[in-house]
Amino acid sequence: MANFSTDSDLTFYQPDILTFGIANFTTPNDYHAQARLDIERDLRIKWFPVYQRNIQEDISVLDSIEMDGTKLTDAQWKRCSVYKVIADYACPLLTKFNSADNLDRFQVMMNHYRVLYEKEFTDVLRDGVEYDDDSSGTVTNSEKEAYHRLRLVRWRLLLLLMIVDYSKR
Repeated sequence: MANFSTDSDLTFYQPDILTFGIANFTTPNDYHAQARLDIERDLRIKWFPVYQRNIQEDISVLDSIEMDGTKLTDAQWKRCSVYKVIADYACPLLTKFNSADNLDRFQVMMNHYRVLYEKEFTDVLRDGVEYDDDSSGTVTNSEKEAYHRLRLVRWRLLLLLMIVDYSKR
């Protein structure tokens, strides 16, 4: 499984990131691979349960289906991965962790890229996660599921009201 980002992607967003004494972020630890795992975990927590409930007709299997990271479109997550690598892996290696009132450059960058990561992640969820559910190699419009949490809350409320109404009969 390929990573969502590379070191050259990092330099596109932060041109001087490889000039601070760390030649790359792939050896000895592959921080790009770790960022991919972090993003997939965030998707399993924040997006996949919603996606499952939207597409699954047989509710008895809802808890038994696992998200398959190979079905994601890698290009859609490149920017998230870059922000994650810089914020959570590159900057912590470079900072001196000064006190809260005297942040160094890397602490400021860490905070900045964490905010960008959260914004980008949320934007991708709202736009629609490209997930090749049928493993055809092509993501169709029906496989690009946007995150609509409010719609689900209303649906659950409607279902609950129907159950309560039915039980009164």
